[in-house]
Amino acid sequence: MRDVRVDALFRYPVKSLQGEPRTALDAKHDGIGGDRRFGVLDESSGTVISAKREGRLLFASARLDEGVPTVLVPGAGEFEPGVALNDALSEWLGRSVHLVSADRHGPGTFECPIDFESDDSEPVRWEGPDYSFVDSSQVHVLTTSSVHMLEGERPDLDWSLQRFRPNIVIEAPDRGPLEMGWIGRQVRIGSAVLEVDKPCSRCVMTTRPQPGGRERQLDILRHVSTNHESSVGVLAHVVVPGTIRTGDSPEL
Repeated sequence: MRDVRVDALFRYPVKSLQGEPRTALDAKHDGIGGDRRFGVLDESSGTVISAKREGRLLFASARLDEGVPTVLVPGAGEFEPGVALNDALSEWLGRSVHLVSADRHGPGTFECPIDFESDDSEPVRWEGPDYSFVDSSQVHVLTTSSVHMLEGERPDLDWSLQRFRPNIVIEAPDRGPLEMGWIGRQVRIGSAVLEVDKPCSRCVMTTRPQPGGRERQLDILRHVSTNHESSVGVLAHVVVPGTIRTGDSPEL
């Protein structure tokens, strides 16, 4: 674990919207503080919409101030929770939606197309945990060595961190997917301890267009599926709550 340190931290206050970089994250028993604690509910289907099905969500963004989200809706402006935000989101997406909190709503129901190459394919549905609108796990950890490996294998593709939406980015020497060796082990980062549970299985979101001129690239998921068992990075849960800061050195 020499020459390994936390390079960047992110939280995503509203599921599937762009999030915010942080210099510190609070790791709690129910996950990263402020991470995916809100979602956009489709009133007709009862699902919490994900960019797995509605890629336009990636062009909106959210930030938190003392637990209250401010959402930037493309073409409409910034809003705090309320009627104006719900109306702006509904007009933008062309359907009746409103912002909900995981605390009040409970477990979210999510959808993903069964065929990532066709958004019109039959959706797969599942229910998330009851503490936030994460898909399944509390914390997503990704090393720069994994990203650099992918860049070396397919330099023609855009492997930006934005496509993978990690919470914790760890700078590591270029020795491949270092974090895969942490599965089943505990990692202390700052004053928090995480237990690494499993690889992070990737989905259609990695292929979606995003702000900054990032175009749709289906070959990203094709390559990961063919060469890396569909996984990049790892998923973990919090064993000991604490604070994680940029520059912290992880210890197994």
